[in-house]
Order: sequence, then C-alpha cells, then structure tokens
Amino acid sequence: MPFNIERILYATDLGPRGPDVFRCALSIAERYGADIHIVHVIEEPSILRNNIAERYISDSVLGGYRESTLEAAIDEIERRLEQFSRSALESAESVHARVAEIRVLTGRPGRTILAEADRVEADCIALGSRRYAGVNDMIIGSVARKVTLRSRRPVFLFPV
Repeated sequence: MPFNIERILYATDLGPRGPDVFRCALSIAERYGADIHIVHVIEEPSILRNNIAERYISDSVLGGYRESTLEAAIDEIERRLEQFSRSALESAESVHARVAEIRVLTGRPGRTILAEADRVEADCIALGSRRYAGVNDMIIGSVARKVTLRSRRPVFLFPV
C-alpha cells in the first residue's frame, strides 16, 4: 500500500530556525501535494498566573487583562505566521503545496500539538527539535520528545 501525505501539521515554536523547518515541511507538502496546517502553542505567561497580583487586583480586572493580552498576542502571532507562510510559498514557487490554516492555541505544547494533529487528521507532524546533551548521548527537546513518543502518526523532526 503506497504511503500518501495529504495533510501535514507543522508545529512551530517561533524560534530563529522555524523558517528552515517550515521549508522542510513545505518540501514534503510540495512532493505530495499536501496541505499544511500550522500550529503554534503558547502557555500563559507565569506573570499572569497565580501570582502576587491576584492578592491586590480583583479577579474581574485581572481576568480581563489576561484575556485581552492573550487575544492581542494570538492575533499578532497569527498575522505574522500568515505573512511568513505566504512569503515562503511564493519564494519557493510552490505549485502543489498550500497552507490550509493557521492556529495559535494555548495549552501544554506536546499535548496540544497531538490534539491538533487529531483534529485536522494529519498524516504526519513536522517540527523542529532542539538537542540537549545527555550524559553520554544527545537527546531531543522535551516537546519533540513528547510528541514523538505519544504520536500515532509519523513525526518528522528537524534539528534546530
């Protein structure tokens, strides 16, 4: 049975090597004529979580601030990812690949990436992996490790 890729979930941490990883995902998408679903997962900054501010600022004010700050951040990240992906597709002169959607989500990155892969019914996941020195070997970054170990679909890891 031939292996076919119709949907790729590209997960980005917005790091400096993210464009390189996207170009790799784009190359795979171009080869198979696949759609790319882009996801970035953010965790609420700790300064806005369970901290001393809750002692002095009412829940309604703090909650409103959290919500508006997070919404503004999500909108800006989505705008930048859309601009970047459009530029990358044009510069690669992509014919068969396309970006189907861009989502910025909140949550735990590993778990959220896997849930998003299930939601879009991705055929594979593409993401960058930082390498950290172990005692006698190199191990992959924590998010990439969680995704790789728990995924039911192929995962393409690109070193960053």
